[in-house]
Amino acid sequence: MAVFRTFPSPSTPLECATLSSWDESIAMNLTSAMLVTRACLKTMPRDSHSRIIFISSTTGGLCGVAGDCAYSAAKAALVGLARSLSLEVARQGITVNCVLPGWIDTDSATEEERAAGRATPIGRSGTALEVAAVVEFLASPLASYLTGQAIVVDGGNSVAERRGAFD
Repeated sequence: MAVFRTFPSPSTPLECATLSSWDESIAMNLTSAMLVTRACLKTMPRDSHSRIIFISSTTGGLCGVAGDCAYSAAKAALVGLARSLSLEVARQGITVNCVLPGWIDTDSATEEERAAGRATPIGRSGTALEVAAVVEFLASPLASYLTGQAIVVDGGNSVAERRGAFD
């Protein structure tokens, strides 16, 4: 059985957010990635096939959501973490990249999120397998010269300047 934590509503403006809710979101979405990465670096092989791949979001890295500043800040910071860390470990044969999914249809997606996916230029939400395919490539030997990058998987949503029907 899956256990989901309940956080303050994503529509909480920053001026109404508590420091506690901010800290909890930063801890869950950024600090946890730093701690796991730091622990892995201690034993990670220094060769041409070691990989660190963060999963961020288009939210924060490319766009924002009103009322969800902490999440946006943490996800944007993951991109910065990937870029800076990539410079620290590149000569050790470790690449560091970040995947930024957009609207992905999962069991926990809301109908509002699925509707947002249908509004993308491709006309649907992405799938977990589509995100996994990008991660698989980044983990492969073929990605050995790719580091410090943010790879967007969002059906063109972040590219579109005009919103609305794409028929």
